[in-house]
Amino acid sequence: MVGLLKIIKTCWLKGVKYLTFSVLMLGVCHGVFASNLTVTLQGKLPTALKNNIYSHLGQLPKTELERSAYIYSAKSNTENALQSLGYYQADIQLSVEQTPWHLLIDITLNEPTIIDKINVEITGEASADPEFSHLIEHHIIQQGDTLHHGKYEDLKADILSLALQRGYFDGVLLDASITIKADYRFADIEIRYDSGFRYRFGEVNFSEFALEPALLSSLIPFESDTYYSTKAFHQLQQQLQSTKYFGSVMAVPGEKVVDEAKGEYNVPLEVTLTPAKSHQFDIGLGYATDTQFRLSASWRTPLLNRYGHFQETKFEYSELNPTGTFIYSIPLEHPTEDVLQLQASIENEDYADFTTKFYSAQIGRVITYNNWHRKIYTRYHQESWQYDLDESDPNIDWSQEDSVKYIIPGVFWSRTIRRGAALDPSHGFRQTYSIEGAHLAAGSDNSFFRVHGRWNYINTLKPNHRLVTRAEFGAIYIDRDAELAPSLRFYAGGDQSIRGFAYQSIGSTIPISSDPNEEQTIVVGGTRLFVASIEYQYYLNNKWRLALFSDGGSVANKGEYEPVYSFGSGLHYISPVGAVKFDVAYGIDDDDKNWRIHINLGAEL
Repeated sequence: MVGLLKIIKTCWLKGVKYLTFSVLMLGVCHGVFASNLTVTLQGKLPTALKNNIYSHLGQLPKTELERSAYIYSAKSNTENALQSLGYYQADIQLSVEQTPWHLLIDITLNEPTIIDKINVEITGEASADPEFSHLIEHHIIQQGDTLHHGKYEDLKADILSLALQRGYFDGVLLDASITIKADYRFADIEIRYDSGFRYRFGEVNFSEFALEPALLSSLIPFESDTYYSTKAFHQLQQQLQSTKYFGSVMAVPGEKVVDEAKGEYNVPLEVTLTPAKSHQFDIGLGYATDTQFRLSASWRTPLLNRYGHFQETKFEYSELNPTGTFIYSIPLEHPTEDVLQLQASIENEDYADFTTKFYSAQIGRVITYNNWHRKIYTRYHQESWQYDLDESDPNIDWSQEDSVKYIIPGVFWSRTIRRGAALDPSHGFRQTYSIEGAHLAAGSDNSFFRVHGRWNYINTLKPNHRLVTRAEFGAIYIDRDAELAPSLRFYAGGDQSIRGFAYQSIGSTIPISSDPNEEQTIVVGGTRLFVASIEYQYYLNNKWRLALFSDGGSVANKGEYEPVYSFGSGLHYISPVGAVKFDVAYGIDDDDKNWRIHINLGAEL
């Protein structure tokens, strides 16, 4: 019995091995037999023709049946590929070799078909539409060109697409044809399109939502009875979404309304709105060598009542610069473009040589128009600060503790234009300006007038080569006997200023001691600011780039000019939240020279 079991086991193992070997050999043989087909195009063929032929032939076959069909249809597919690019009289010869399978397509081209006449005719209201006139005048098909069916199809598609974008919903393509003539030497193209009437926007019907109707109406970016356009339609959606009142916005064209007797053709819009979450919270963590690690938290209530009020509270903590801000916004004419803001903030700042704390309460009107963001405001500002003076023999001209109060009216405006990715734009320009001041007769402890401007410019010179420049200018006019709060003075140095120097370490100085033999000083800022920077960036790939840069400038008081310079290089990683920059800079300040590392994360505009 035991011997019989051994015999059965042995036979079973041999059978399994034989079956496995047979399956493997069958798979290998089938793969070689069915898939080994190569294709060669022979003849003097332009690259565009070769690519088009391969595209028409399709993917190489994987089975024996597919290979037979592939070879059978190869000639007709090649003819179609050639004719689509204007070659109607080519001589095509096919030859097939086996073991291995090889398809040779030998092509002898004749003269291509030339466009003799092209007629594009637009009738209906679109005949007077400047957009259609521009399309017809600048289309890519010209008399004398080689016939290209793809360009012909593109022109038809462009006409139909533009018609839908511009509100010609009843348009009809009356004729679209290519006539080949004179032994395939010439072709005539005829396209006739009747647009019919152009539709206008009808009523915009919003779903039930707890918001004042007048406020919703202010979000419609077009007047009633305006001609329909997809651009205006998308602007409506963007306006609604930008308010952050809504969790979702769905706008669709309604059923067309036609009154032929009055010549009225309208398309109403149906807009479905759902509310956003009542409260939104965000927590973030960042790092820069200027402020070191920073923890941020924000709380936003997007809609407090039916009048569109909303609030945002922000806290940012770092060891050098903790801040807190509360903003309450009241829409006036528009929820995002015309807003009354009430703002309160508190901030501590630990400079290299002194510390300061200030409180601020502000009321202002924020208006956005044509990409310009403008804010007119008045704020109450109270600040206290303490210098790190010589404890045993302090400078008697400057007290160790100071405090000041201001009522400051001012205006701030900015504009940002960018192209490409928001966090890593290929081109962009950001400009910001501010003018503000205070007067002793208007309730402030002293008088001053302050102007400030900053410009950031980005340009991609050619692929992988990018130029980033920035400049900053500021001036403060104040009585020399008056003391200005530190947060209102100018400083330079740090990641976003002049690299190679510590954060806000550049400015006018005062001695820390009344002892004339004591030469040590502290930085107290200045009333004149000038900073400029130029940086060349080379992209190694989509994620990494190298940088070479030079920064320079001065912060001093009126009549003084004490420039410093730096140059350096960096390695930047393009992360999903902005560029992580690791820069090494060499700072030059008269005889003092030093190296400094700067690490920063964030967008450049």
